[in-house]
Amino acid sequence: MPRSRNCPILLGHMGAEGSRIRGINSSFDQSAIMATVLGSLFLAGATIGALSLVLPHPSEYDSSALWSNVGISYVFGFAVLLFRQRLPVWAMQLCVLAGTIVVTRAVYHGHDPSGYYTFWYLWIGVYAFFFFGPRWGAAQVGAVGAAYAWVLTEVSGPTPVPRWIVTVGSILVAGLLVDALATRLRRETTAAARRASNLEAVSEVARQLATQSDSHAVGWAICSAAVRTAGASAAVLWRPTISGDALQADAAAGAEVEGLHLPFVTHASGAIQVFTSAEDRFESLRETHSAQELAPTFEASAALWEPVLKDEGAAVGVLAVYWRDGLEQVSSETRRAIGLLALEAAIAIDRGELLGRLEIAARTDDLTGLLNRRAWDEELGRELARADRSGTALCVAILDLDRFKEYNDTHGHQAGDRFLKQISSTWSQSLRTGDILARYGGDEFAVALPGTNLEHAQEMLDRLRAALPEDQTCSAGVCQWNGEESAEQLTARTDTLLYAAKAAGRNRVVLD
Repeated sequence: MPRSRNCPILLGHMGAEGSRIRGINSSFDQSAIMATVLGSLFLAGATIGALSLVLPHPSEYDSSALWSNVGISYVFGFAVLLFRQRLPVWAMQLCVLAGTIVVTRAVYHGHDPSGYYTFWYLWIGVYAFFFFGPRWGAAQVGAVGAAYAWVLTEVSGPTPVPRWIVTVGSILVAGLLVDALATRLRRETTAAARRASNLEAVSEVARQLATQSDSHAVGWAICSAAVRTAGASAAVLWRPTISGDALQADAAAGAEVEGLHLPFVTHASGAIQVFTSAEDRFESLRETHSAQELAPTFEASAALWEPVLKDEGAAVGVLAVYWRDGLEQVSSETRRAIGLLALEAAIAIDRGELLGRLEIAARTDDLTGLLNRRAWDEELGRELARADRSGTALCVAILDLDRFKEYNDTHGHQAGDRFLKQISSTWSQSLRTGDILARYGGDEFAVALPGTNLEHAQEMLDRLRAALPEDQTCSAGVCQWNGEESAEQLTARTDTLLYAAKAAGRNRVVLD
């Protein structure tokens, strides 16, 4: 038996991108709606039939038979409504056939095959085409045609053949028109549902973007929404690597490809081509092999690439959607949805870059570009943990420029700022990779020397002091971590040594 066509349950992918609507299945709620409409038609027909007998009517009517017809219709109507929650579609097909018999019986006992009882045949055709579709609707109209032909042979009347052709033909045309309208309604309903689903997916990504500071989580949400809206198999957000020589799978959904690199010299890559051209592109495997850029990890048969653009139109990434099944084209609705997600990706990238800049600014001294005190405290904590794990030495020093206030008073604050910038650059170049230099505050600087004992720390600080220009001097306190004290205790001990160097006459290093 047929499935109800009024319940939009989609099978497989949707739309032009390999999505197919394989009919509309019956469900619990939809079957109940079909049964409610069918039962209501039986009751309406019974009521109209009763009124036709109560009001003046032709004398040739077989009233007793027609009253029994009214009773049968009421029984059918109430029974269908009573059991509407449990009636399967095939049972409603049988009820429609029973309705054809009841209408035929009314036409027969009315002794007028062209009378108004024949209008009830139209109800059957409209109902069947709307709920059962053209194939089973035509089958029900075929049953109506056979029943009406029997009435025309049993009840005498002029021109039976033209009458049959006009009546059945009108019912068939009306049914096909209803089916066309119902198909259009279902298509628009499906499209509206799809648009609503796409907007829901995009809004969910926007919510993630507003509440998540983790760029990877936002990227995954974008890729997941792309898979959902496009009915695809996988989606990847491609971003340029730091070195700028390749695209990297920054986030992915539906395929384990995160971290995969596509060098810019790769010609058979849609992602590379779209990143370069900043224009969207769709390809099927039948045309080229660009869609196979994820192989062998993921075998794709088609792909859609959408550039992720900044406001000025420059590409900062590519949102790629992949299908395993063959696909000839994608719908404009899918392209719009992926375009919106690419816009969200651009916003996420801009936000991530902004947060990165803010984080750097929060950890960096504005004047010298060195780490500030807050960043020093964080880095020193990490260095202590690393030294504890490795068992290596760690020395910490605090340096203070001697009589720097007098330098500012003599040369001006702008000259003092230039001096601080100069020594910050000079000292940074003098230190080893892995050493940490921070502006501790004012004219004080802090240095962490991992893997260094006091003897070598003294040598390093002497080099730093010797690098001071304009005969400027500094004092320093240096101590080696004892393996137990906290970062605060270590800093406080070093600060005490600095004050000892100042008290001893400045321009010296005091060690502990």
